[in-house]
Amino acid sequence: MTESYSVHIANLATDLTVAADTTVLKAAQAAGHPYPYGCQVGRCGACKSRLLAGEVELLPHTPFALTAADRERGFVLACRAQPRSDCSIAWLGSDTAGHPLREVSGRVVSLQRPTPDVSLLQITLEGEPLAFSAGQFAELSFAGCPPRNYSMANEPGEPLLEFHIRHVEGGATSSHVAARLREGDGVLLRGPMGDAHLRARRTGLIVAVAGGTGLAPILSILHRAARLQLQQPIRLYNAARSAESLYRENAIAELASRLTDFVYQPVLGDGLGAHLEALDGLQNATAYVAGSPGLVDFAVAAMTSRGLDPAHAYADAFFTASDQADADLSGVSVPASS
Repeated sequence: MTESYSVHIANLATDLTVAADTTVLKAAQAAGHPYPYGCQVGRCGACKSRLLAGEVELLPHTPFALTAADRERGFVLACRAQPRSDCSIAWLGSDTAGHPLREVSGRVVSLQRPTPDVSLLQITLEGEPLAFSAGQFAELSFAGCPPRNYSMANEPGEPLLEFHIRHVEGGATSSHVAARLREGDGVLLRGPMGDAHLRARRTGLIVAVAGGTGLAPILSILHRAARLQLQQPIRLYNAARSAESLYRENAIAELASRLTDFVYQPVLGDGLGAHLEALDGLQNATAYVAGSPGLVDFAVAAMTSRGLDPAHAYADAFFTASDQADADLSGVSVPASS
């Protein structure tokens, strides 16, 4: 029988009974508690927390999400932390960027297929428009499908929310969207969530890297930057397998006309590394990266090697259900810092 421990969530002033083979995040979600999260597999850092007491074992995660220095200071990732004693834990800040977390019904009002493997949805919600920061995401639930996270592509404040959904072979939700979803169908939304949102007060170079439907949160960030008339240089690298995989080029052209110092570089095949290695002066830059886990890890590593402060790299890795299922391997033990 698997041993269980008591885990105190300081932010909620509540205690959970968590099995040794279950993460703190999964236990909190099962109990219906609003614990901040993003990728759920140790790559984004949205669930970074301080271990106040006790000991946990951390499942594998990237150094971007949690560094060795973080672990020494008593920080953990709730999505990777399995208890090894009774514990007390507190998450850092808020992953809603100060916006209220809502659960609201809506319906699909527009459905487009810009490429064979991408669907563009526009959704209207009941009641007020969703308050969010550019770059955040929401959890969408369609009838008969498991919920999945997708980033908003539109500027905050607009009446319709736009989502870009890549069709994943064997994916229950993306297959439903690709084959069966119709205009007028209902959807349940929970959000906003995510920490990879625009930091408008930073004034240095902005480097935006998108891969596939990772373009969605990047477009939201760029729309907001244009609205705020940000004056710093902005460089967009849009990675795609081929020219036929590029989409929303008209929206990018429109943004180019509104932004003061904007350069757009589509990157086909394996050319992203050469472009990022050519960047200089990243010490005061801010990076926004969205796409597959491999692209996010590669791009962040390439830019930090060129001087980017990891604290100013905001990443949104897009995970499939199989990515999440494959992530749980052996981990490392972490005690609370004294």
